[in-house]
Amino acid sequence: MVVPQITKVSVTPTSAPAGTKFKFIATLNSPLNVGDKLKINVGGNSLVVMTGTGIQYSLSQAVFTAGKKAYTVGIYNNNGVLQGKVSNGTYMVTSVAPTNHAPTLTLIKAETSAIINTAYTVTLNAKDVDTNLSSITMNWGDSSEPETVNATDSKDLVFSHTYTSASSFGWNAFATDKGTPALNSKSVSKIVTISNPAPVEVIATPARTTGYTKIANNGSELPDSATLGANPTDWACTKDNKTGLIWEIKTNDGGLRDATKTYTNYTQSKNDVSGFTIIVNTMGLCGANNWRIPTITELVGIVYCSDGKYSPSYVYNPSIGIVQNLRMQYVCTSNQYGDTTTSPTINTNFFPDIATNNYWFWSSTSGNASGTMWGLSFEGSYHSYGYGYSTSGVRLVHDAK
Repeated sequence: MVVPQITKVSVTPTSAPAGTKFKFIATLNSPLNVGDKLKINVGGNSLVVMTGTGIQYSLSQAVFTAGKKAYTVGIYNNNGVLQGKVSNGTYMVTSVAPTNHAPTLTLIKAETSAIINTAYTVTLNAKDVDTNLSSITMNWGDSSEPETVNATDSKDLVFSHTYTSASSFGWNAFATDKGTPALNSKSVSKIVTISNPAPVEVIATPARTTGYTKIANNGSELPDSATLGANPTDWACTKDNKTGLIWEIKTNDGGLRDATKTYTNYTQSKNDVSGFTIIVNTMGLCGANNWRIPTITELVGIVYCSDGKYSPSYVYNPSIGIVQNLRMQYVCTSNQYGDTTTSPTINTNFFPDIATNNYWFWSSTSGNASGTMWGLSFEGSYHSYGYGYSTSGVRLVHDAK
């Protein structure tokens, strides 16, 4: 029995990226004998039967590994024995260029309002699945030039800008990668309303009189010789006789009201002043359950300057701070020059805990930027505002009934 001969083999295409389906064709000089099959090895380790009739056979198969490939075609009987000679051919599989994906940009934090000529910040976070993140570009929506900053994948990036006019501005930002071509993320945007500072409120320095009364845990008045303690008749609070306000005195026992404890002024924190206030009211400290955070004016009211040099008056502006005729931010005027002739700036006979604290105490008065509150340092009578998520001491106060 005469075995047919393979007269021609070919492949289409001869070169293509990995994953392409190649078509292999073989031509015989006569039809196959009964029981024989035309088989091809396309570059792997196994033979695959080609399909067809008469003298024309073919096979279509995808190839996923890159490189120059050799294929062989032969005629095999029912027992898998090669009949005659094989025919050979080659083809090329090229690498597939990776697909570049655009980065994603997420807004982490940005306020919707701010004060003119103060820093307005936006926190953004960019990610790129191809790990080829390049930068974030911010357009502030005013006459300033766009700002482009190198970015790190999944790391927060804070942009800061000062708007110089009162109006509403729409800012937008986008992230860019290092692909070819470079791709941009979808933009994020927000409208921010810039306003002028709040009206100035003039507050005169309170009259400087002496007179404090020690108050016991049970709310009774005590002699000046009383000492701090946890017993019902031990000293725990101090009454300011000139204002009628009763102030919490911190302890040094490591407990809830220890002088070293600090708190955030941010209600979403686990260690915030509101939670502390609720606990103290539940305790009924000094027989009261109306304890609260003092205003900045009330804190100023217990400042004591040992040299007697008080600022005669000052202007309190919630937006820009304490502005005095000498541009001071100190109640004790001597301390503004760094002399610290008075420290701590409080009557330590009736507030003995201040030296063991970090000197800074929160008030309930809002600062000029969203999320800020005023505080006062009794180290030198300096007062300014800070973000509520930072920590400071807390001295509660309540109005005597």
